Amino acid sequence: MIQLKDVHKIYNPKKANEFEALKGVSLTIEDGEMVAVIGKTGAGKSTLLHILACIDSYESGEYLIDGTLVKNLSERRYAQIRNENIGMVMQDFALVDDFSAIENVRLPLDFAKKKKPNRKAIAMKALESVGMDGMAKKPVNKLSGGQKQRVAIARAIVNEPSVILADEPTAALDTKTAAEIMAVFKELNAQGKTIIIVTHDMGVAEQCDRIIEISDGFIV
Repeated sequence: MIQLKDVHKIYNPKKANEFEALKGVSLTIEDGEMVAVIGKTGAGKSTLLHILACIDSYESGEYLIDGTLVKNLSERRYAQIRNENIGMVMQDFALVDDFSAIENVRLPLDFAKKKKPNRKAIAMKALESVGMDGMAKKPVNKLSGGQKQRVAIARAIVNEPSVILADEPTAALDTKTAAEIMAVFKELNAQGKTIIIVTHDMGVAEQCDRIIEISDGFIV
């Protein structure tokens, strides 16, 4: 479960260009939900996503993931939560172009605090779950956009996180490929994964269980 309680985020505090990006955001996302976060550019979506992903901090309030309070932790602890509890899927895929598909998927396993045996087999299973096991040895710079996003999803799930965060995961894809990627997310959700998708696309948002709209730093 994800819980935000009266979370405030201020950029450049006490400076002339101080900006409050989140203004007391409170929300709960239950285990196994598939949720869309929508809003105009500058509304606070990316800030919210970065806090959920433990990439950015916040000034006040509370953020709990699976009962753990995420606040004032060491960078090592933040990294551990990112690696073990959260899978991240980006619009631009964020893959290592010179690596093969399986090498990209193995990265979270290689960086995990507790090294698992048979990491190659685990990575292959993740690729298989998104229909990319046949491309395992292919460099990702030789893959199509849809194939790259499938590899990115495999990388996001390889450590079996409880939450998958997706930032505009279909924005760089054509309509047919976007539908295929949404089908992958729906299948993961059916398996019990909590999915949070930040999107401008109402067609994507309407496929989720619930839509959260953010505007000017507030949940509306």
